[in-house]
Amino acid sequence: MSLDACVNLFPHDDDRIPKGRVTSARWLVTAFIYVILLRLGLYAWSAEYRTDFDLLYYAAAQLLQGQNPYLVATNWYPLFYPMPAVLLGVPFTTLPIGLARPVFDILVGFLFAFALLRARGPYALLALLSGTYLYAMRNGQTTPLVVAAGLLPVCGFLLAVKPNTGLALWLARPNRTAVIGVIAFLFISLLLLPSWPRDWWVALQQNNAHLLPPIMRPFGWLLLLAGLSWRTPEGRLLFVLAFIPQSTLPHELVPLAIIPANILEMSIYVAGSWVALAFTAMEQERAPSIAALASTIWPKLLVTVYLPMLWLVLRRQHSSWLGSRRKRS
Repeated sequence: MSLDACVNLFPHDDDRIPKGRVTSARWLVTAFIYVILLRLGLYAWSAEYRTDFDLLYYAAAQLLQGQNPYLVATNWYPLFYPMPAVLLGVPFTTLPIGLARPVFDILVGFLFAFALLRARGPYALLALLSGTYLYAMRNGQTTPLVVAAGLLPVCGFLLAVKPNTGLALWLARPNRTAVIGVIAFLFISLLLLPSWPRDWWVALQQNNAHLLPPIMRPFGWLLLLAGLSWRTPEGRLLFVLAFIPQSTLPHELVPLAIIPANILEMSIYVAGSWVALAFTAMEQERAPSIAALASTIWPKLLVTVYLPMLWLVLRRQHSSWLGSRRKRS
């Protein structure tokens, strides 16, 4: 089966998203300034706060020294990221870690803002005000970067950085450019470290109790209702995310920021994300492990963000169905 045929297996419903939208320099500059100020504020609060980016930074440094980063002993978490994510950290090793952290987060934030503005419009920039984005930035997560890659085909190779989320985003908006980019990125990573897929798989088997697909958590099966809207990108995204192993912490909610279609719907997402973040902050200090934290806050994330986004997806499907019936009659 050709690549064109594979892409065409997934129906497209992007007609309601205006094409060729002119990017407003004013909106983009405003978003960029906001991202910089937000990250500098976090830096001033705790400059030495260790994040997930540290894993990529030190793994990249080990790779440059000729070591296998998956085999280097660490008193932190195993390297759950694939080799393309490690390669992403290589350019930042020219900077000290204290400077590399904010530079990485600011660049990720800028690309995230640009992708939202170009693909969805100015209203989508409200996602930068969400608690989920703040949590992702605070913890040096790559999730906003992968969301940007899902919205910008030219950056599609970055879907390989976080393949679980990347797969869901590609199935939502499939394109050939991303496939070619991911294959090339994987090929380069295999040239540099041929054993990394096996080493990565071994690493994933360690301390992974927190990695569960939402459908395996209480009432997570409700997300399967998104399958009723499989013909829409948002329906496919939510449905596939239900099957993807993840930590179900607030940063995993960032992909849902592409579901709202107007400022009111985005406001629902942002408000729910802050409630989810508040519950997470309350439980984080007393949770004995990430797995325990994920289990405790899951019902709150489900009620405050997942279900409202599911409602938006199904509501659109219902409106589309009613519109089709009226046309036929």
